[in-house]
Amino acid sequence: MSNKEAILEELRRSRLAIARDTAAVVEEFNIYGKLKRSVTTRPFAWLGGAAALGYIFAGPKTKTITKTVPQKSGSPARKDGTAVKDRRYWLSTAFGLFKLALPFVRPALSAYAARRLGEFSEKIGR
Repeated sequence: MSNKEAILEELRRSRLAIARDTAAVVEEFNIYGKLKRSVTTRPFAWLGGAAALGYIFAGPKTKTITKTVPQKSGSPARKDGTAVKDRRYWLSTAFGLFKLALPFVRPALSAYAARRLGEFSEKIGR
């Protein structure tokens, strides 16, 4: 193979590598495509997240009701009848958000656990 052919072959390989890298960058920044794939692969997670966000933005289902009860003349008015908020709604919302965020947080938690386990094993090994 002559010098010219070697240069042309190297140029062809470089062009292929650039095309491959460009396609990878375009795919990396294709947010619409990633979102569409994510919704089609995990529809229940997206529906749950949408329901949780809707619940959060709509506000709590129980509101504080303030009633003024008239008293006998001379004594101040008394406030009664405040509704108690149910904690189950907040716990279910927090659990749904936790499940939604877990795939994003899992790599960081895994790296932290691996680092702590390595420190622990070094300490035990001494």
